[in-house]
Amino acid sequence: MSASWVEVLAWVAERLNGERIEWMLVGSAATALHGVGVVPGDIDIAVRDAVDVERAAAVLPTPEGPLGEVDDPADWVSTAVEPVLRFEHAGERWTFGKWMIGGVKVELAHIDAPDVAGLMLETRSPLVWLEREAVDCRGQRVPTVPIEVQLATMVARQQDARLQATIADLDSAAVNGTLLRRAISDRRVEAPALKVPESVRRLLDGGRARTD
Repeated sequence: MSASWVEVLAWVAERLNGERIEWMLVGSAATALHGVGVVPGDIDIAVRDAVDVERAAAVLPTPEGPLGEVDDPADWVSTAVEPVLRFEHAGERWTFGKWMIGGVKVELAHIDAPDVAGLMLETRSPLVWLEREAVDCRGQRVPTVPIEVQLATMVARQQDARLQATIADLDSAAVNGTLLRRAISDRRVEAPALKVPESVRRLLDGGRARTD
């Protein structure tokens, strides 16, 4: 039987924290850890430095390998022989690792994206690291992308169902309106025609602009 994603996240967090790796939970697992009723399909983690993907391979269950020919890149997993994949996509340089832990897919990535370095974007921007929030997961500290930045991602990707589920579970009074406004504004740099749903506009109008 597969372990729950929460158990796997806590296990991974203990190891990454023990190695003092700078990391941040992103994607659907981050949304769920913020208390939203979504079930993550995997665990997505951003790391601050490319070398930390290889450092993670030393403390995660990395097979000795090699695994032989892999016909589909989606089937690739990190091994001791090849702990990371390095590739370019849309002008961005990726250092990527993938593990199956307790039946849960765990992906780590460092993305070097100089064109968006000054924008508040989930995963790809250095700025978002300054806004990380520490969330507890079974006694382990999990640095997590802010939900406000995730809301902007959902708007940009037109993930309407996930967006509405997230807003329904949020305490609107706790939303950082300043951060949400910045994240949406920065998404518009890439997509000037971005349309903001009325539900998000209400958050912007009523969100508390925290200064802490």
